[in-house]
Amino acid sequence: MYNPKGQRLFTRYVSYTRPLCNILTMRNFLIISLIVLFHGCREKSTKNFEDYNEEDFVEVQGLIIKVEKEFAYQNGKVDITYIYDLEKDNPTIGHEKDSPFIPMVGEPRVIMVHKYEENVSFLGINNYVEDENGLIKKYLEKSDRFGAEYYGVDQNALD
Repeated sequence: MYNPKGQRLFTRYVSYTRPLCNILTMRNFLIISLIVLFHGCREKSTKNFEDYNEEDFVEVQGLIIKVEKEFAYQNGKVDITYIYDLEKDNPTIGHEKDSPFIPMVGEPRVIMVHKYEENVSFLGINNYVEDENGLIKKYLEKSDRFGAEYYGVDQNALD
């Protein structure tokens, strides 16, 4: 819009709104960028065996049922699935991601199970629990008797 002299009206209004719009969009961009940055940089809250008190664990006999290996240059990733509570009809399934161990499927292994948090378990170092030597044999015989690879474990759910 122009006045009779040919000068633009509202030049001040236009000159103030453009920088204001730029400031608002830059502020929004900065806020969104910070949210994305902090959300992406959060540390995972998975606990290791060392984060717990060792006395809060009990050793039980377990069996390795699945090992997934993914080796990239200087980054060996081994995800292990194991079962324990072998005396039950449905053994408990446990998982350990990025394990330093590379066990074989079917290998017996000591499982460290937390006394107070039943869903917390870790692979142990030894293969057999001293007091439970016959447990693996009994479990494998039961699996053979029922014609299952691992009795009480849904193999389709593991894949």
